[in-house]
Amino acid sequence: MGQKRRVTTILTMVVTILLVIGFMVEPTMEVEAASYPLLKIGSRGQAVSRLQQALKNKGYFTYPNITGYYGTITKDAVIRFQKDYGLAVDGIAGQQTQKALYESSTGGYTGLLYFGMRNERVRDLQNALKARGYFKGTATGYYGHVTEKAVIAFQTDHGLRIDGIAGSETQNALFNSKPATKAATSRSSLTAKQRDDIFWLARIIHAEAAGEPYKGKVAVGNVVINRVNSSQFPNTIYSVIFEYYQGIPQFSPVQDGTIYNNPGSESLKAAEEAYFGSKPVGDALYFFNPKKAAGTWIVKNRQYITTIGNHDFYR
Repeated sequence: MGQKRRVTTILTMVVTILLVIGFMVEPTMEVEAASYPLLKIGSRGQAVSRLQQALKNKGYFTYPNITGYYGTITKDAVIRFQKDYGLAVDGIAGQQTQKALYESSTGGYTGLLYFGMRNERVRDLQNALKARGYFKGTATGYYGHVTEKAVIAFQTDHGLRIDGIAGSETQNALFNSKPATKAATSRSSLTAKQRDDIFWLARIIHAEAAGEPYKGKVAVGNVVINRVNSSQFPNTIYSVIFEYYQGIPQFSPVQDGTIYNNPGSESLKAAEEAYFGSKPVGDALYFFNPKKAAGTWIVKNRQYITTIGNHDFYR
């Protein structure tokens, strides 16, 4: 009987230890899964841009621009990477593929610092961002989501290419530039939501009006802000941009994927101006380019206001 009790006690202890280990491992697995979202044909967004940049750095992604859209070119690049690294070849960037891609990029300094890297240069980057008020917390040397967002915020405030990657321009601006001006300091004090709003506003401005005069860019932002403030439309910038009506997106860049292209400095400046109240087209809620679309419903049902560049604006 005594021996049976000892065996039972040992088994109970083993089960308890296994349960404790299970609880410790599970959150780690969840964190990894969150860090590496499943990316495949049709996926869009920052995670896809990051994937394309990492593939480009290794010579697999050969398209000239980082698009943020997972199409056949990205799929082919993933397949080539998977073949070379002995992974399951399916053209889908799952957790194993992304982990292999990002972790294999951490050895040695190539000039670029980006998501997934871990070294002393990343720590230096974090400390520099922290000194400027962009990075909160302890410098760990790991380039994760917090560092990526801090880099994006810095790039936004300094008119740099916004991709969350610390390349030569971003690093030079961060390490070698003079202290921020009052205007830049003011922008750096924006809340995370305001930064996000301005970034998405700049994206739709860039996608819709990249070739338009500056006033035309502000006007497009003006329309988006008017929609946010109207009871006829969603009440956030992101929701207005991605609104669908009868299965069709209200803005064509959402349909063709150009909404995910990174905005230029002029589009960012125009976005800030519109966001903080500039109204070159007053209470306009609609615009279209008559050279590209008939705009029949708008012309018949809305009141014409003005034309700026190639766009006609209606209230």
